[in-house]
Amino acid sequence: MISSLSLVVTMQAQGGFNNRYHQQLDEQYTSGLFRGSNAYMLVPKDDPSSVASLTIFQYIQGRVPGLIINNRNLFAPSASWRMGSTAFFLNEIRVDASLLASIPVNDIGLVKIFRPPFAGAIGNGSGGAIALYLLRGEEDE
Repeated sequence: MISSLSLVVTMQAQGGFNNRYHQQLDEQYTSGLFRGSNAYMLVPKDDPSSVASLTIFQYIQGRVPGLIINNRNLFAPSASWRMGSTAFFLNEIRVDASLLASIPVNDIGLVKIFRPPFAGAIGNGSGGAIALYLLRGEEDE
């Protein structure tokens, strides 16, 4: 019984660290409507399984409930959420999905996936949004 209790305490402490770590990344990379909020955050450089993905869409696929990634054409993917088209951003600039697919996963510092609706997208982002942030020079080393 005592070992079960210590396991619960350890897991809560780790959860607090991850939240603080994600908050630091959020402050480091994001601004404006992209900061904070209740978004999914993925950090490919901290996930050993990310090296097996050719594109960020392969990495994201299956990690976010409700987000549907269509990878039929490797470099022309699409995404939808609740029957709405997902908006794509690179360093908070609206881009096409094919541009995101061409970026090597190991060059990405942070991925934020916003649930619909996302006010930062045209038409209020009825399909949510995927925002990628590239690693900065000092982190690339």
